[in-house]
Amino acid sequence: MSADGWAKLSVGDMKGAEEAFKASLAANPQDASSLHGLGKMALSGQQFEIAASLLNRAYKIAPENERLAIDFVQALAGESVRHPQDAQAQFNLGLAFLGLGDIDSARDSLLTALLADPSHVLARWLVGRLLPRVYMSAAEITLWRRRIFSSISALEAAIHPQSPEDAAKHVAGILLRTNFELAYQGEDDRPLQELYGRLVHRVMSAWLPDLADPPKSRDRAQSDDKRIRIGFASSYFTSHTIALLFNGWIRHLDHSRFIIHGYLTNGVPDASTKALAGLCDVFRDLKGSFEEAARLIRADDLDVLIYPDLGMDGRSFALAALKLAPVQAVSWGHPVTSGLPSMDYFLTSDLMEPEASEAHYCEKLVRLPNLSVAYRPPSLEQTKSRADFGLPASGPIYLCCQALQKYLPQCDRLFTAIAKQVPGARFVFILHKTRHLDNRKFKARLEAAFKAEGLNPANHLVFLPWMAWTDYVQLNGVCDVFLDSVGWSGGNTSLEALSRNLPIVTMPSNLMRGRHSYAMLKLLGLDECIASDLQAYVVIAVKLGTDGAWNAAMRERIKAGQGRLYDDPTPVRAFEEFVIKAVDAVEAA
Repeated sequence: MSADGWAKLSVGDMKGAEEAFKASLAANPQDASSLHGLGKMALSGQQFEIAASLLNRAYKIAPENERLAIDFVQALAGESVRHPQDAQAQFNLGLAFLGLGDIDSARDSLLTALLADPSHVLARWLVGRLLPRVYMSAAEITLWRRRIFSSISALEAAIHPQSPEDAAKHVAGILLRTNFELAYQGEDDRPLQELYGRLVHRVMSAWLPDLADPPKSRDRAQSDDKRIRIGFASSYFTSHTIALLFNGWIRHLDHSRFIIHGYLTNGVPDASTKALAGLCDVFRDLKGSFEEAARLIRADDLDVLIYPDLGMDGRSFALAALKLAPVQAVSWGHPVTSGLPSMDYFLTSDLMEPEASEAHYCEKLVRLPNLSVAYRPPSLEQTKSRADFGLPASGPIYLCCQALQKYLPQCDRLFTAIAKQVPGARFVFILHKTRHLDNRKFKARLEAAFKAEGLNPANHLVFLPWMAWTDYVQLNGVCDVFLDSVGWSGGNTSLEALSRNLPIVTMPSNLMRGRHSYAMLKLLGLDECIASDLQAYVVIAVKLGTDGAWNAAMRERIKAGQGRLYDDPTPVRAFEEFVIKAVDAVEAA
């Protein structure tokens, strides 16, 4: 019926279109297309408040619809123009621009909100911490890094709550957003993370002072059950990279020595959540209030609490700023120091860490052997071909499947240099599901880089839409070479590529997040695929794309070495020993 409504709308039959859209919604209240149609009609009639409400409902259902996202922004923009002194209207417009990836417009709207109401807490916490995901030049990175340093410094200097009531005003700002994009700039983020971590810890400690100090260690010697109570907390214990990377710790833990608690801190449970919950002795979906969630974890009387990731979700980060267990540790799900004074240890991979990397962390670094995780590869049969993805039947296919923010502009020349030596090469990128402006910016930047070298972008660049995970794994199976991103390399994506015996080219950086694939290739003994510099990276990529025999030899070696790479229990045994020693040390203190 929604199609009928749009058809009537296109010929100006407004009454017929409205009736068709409403009939469709009566049958299915979650029909995003009909909500969009009604919103579009309200927008054309300058009924901006009604349009914004309808389009917001539609956008929550179908955020991948770019036209819908733009119409939603236009409705909010109409509201903001009509009510220039309404700080909340300006703030809402800023959030909508942020969802599109239009950071400049988002920043302008948030500044306008603060001009209308200097006490708007959310705008104050957000405006200076915005960062693009796609940069057009290296100079742009420097500009935005300076902005965020100034903003976090100003927040940290200004916010010193003196009571729980005073602190409570700022909690929503902490929960709204993390510094997620910062780590993608490829710099050492410890100074900035410590500034922000100190601020968040200060606010959370003032709001919930009884949860700020570590609880006393329980007397296990007097307990009927001597096992260590260990908790794992994440918002991404769902069908997500974090669950894929770290569920092996839970899967392989010795239940005779550990009681396992799992916590979904801020996610929508799915089949993967259910599977992971089945591995735990206790599993809690912490979907209630934040304070209730924090007190539930504290009431479980844990000995140690592990956050596989911190820095992608505001709720998890705020929980980690409290002391909910005597021992607290974070791992490399978001591979940068948390900056939190409440975090004791950072669990990392010995193979991934460069020498003397302790200086990059405020936590005490714990180097677990090999990859530090026991990763189980996908077991999907290869049923799709290049044709299923619209790829040419012949010619080398280079898979460049990282999130677009991992590709910095100073590395664009890698692709053009390879293309010059491999004329038939195709470079396959995957666009973001909802960050539509980022997608366009990234495409424009790469196309400009190819044109500057006298190359036709259409002959080399392939941009595929966001796809289901099963399709993505199959995509790995039809490509010839996996080009690792420089500065922040593939983690789960590299493990998935290697499960398809897909050769990887990588160049390690001086930070752990740029060395994931390096560690995997070292474990496989494939040093030939590890580049020492950008020039060597191009040489390896060209050889893998043009020398079929060498590519086949690399694939055979990957296949032969997978036993060393996947479902490795060695890191879990080391993880167990770390936990026992850390808990014993606290109990003895």
